[in-house]
Amino acid sequence: MEERLADVSLAAQAASGNAARAEGLLVAFAARRALEQGQPLGYVEGQLRLRFGQAQPRAVATIINASREPVTLPDLRAGLDAISPSLLGTGTGVSWWQAMKTELGQLVVIRESATPSPLPEQRLERARRFVDAGRIAAAIGEVSQMPGRSSAEGWIQLARRYNESRRALDLIEAAAILEPRQIRTGAGDVVDTPSPLAP
Repeated sequence: MEERLADVSLAAQAASGNAARAEGLLVAFAARRALEQGQPLGYVEGQLRLRFGQAQPRAVATIINASREPVTLPDLRAGLDAISPSLLGTGTGVSWWQAMKTELGQLVVIRESATPSPLPEQRLERARRFVDAGRIAAAIGEVSQMPGRSSAEGWIQLARRYNESRRALDLIEAAAILEPRQIRTGAGDVVDTPSPLAP
């Protein structure tokens, strides 16, 4: 009878831990959905702090800060389209001398056939495709190699904020699955059973 009670107690603890992990993942997914839609976190903010505040305090702070000034993929795409004339060196603030130097510099381009084209128009097109695919780090790399990159500082900062918030969400999701001893249940209790997915 004692052995059966011990087995039932262990099974109940494991079920409680799995439920806490599932709840943690639901909170992480709700935070991700809110950020992707550019909406405030609302009640999810309190749940993030409660469940992950001790396990991942920096990630929680990053997510909360990002939700107060949200950046979405459509925002990044629209921003990139808005600064594209300046990036290409053809904007209204470009002197005729600078425009002529840019044109002359593009007359002859020598590169290996396997490397991507360094022409600004091609870089801009690749950056747009990267933004559409959610590969923001690659888009930042393309934009920072363009002739008018100084006009893109604001866009690059927004893109980096977007990237940081998504990395923080990834950390929260990983913590919910792999670090159960550091997360908390909705009641604030520490989860004390290991995850079946943990190494």
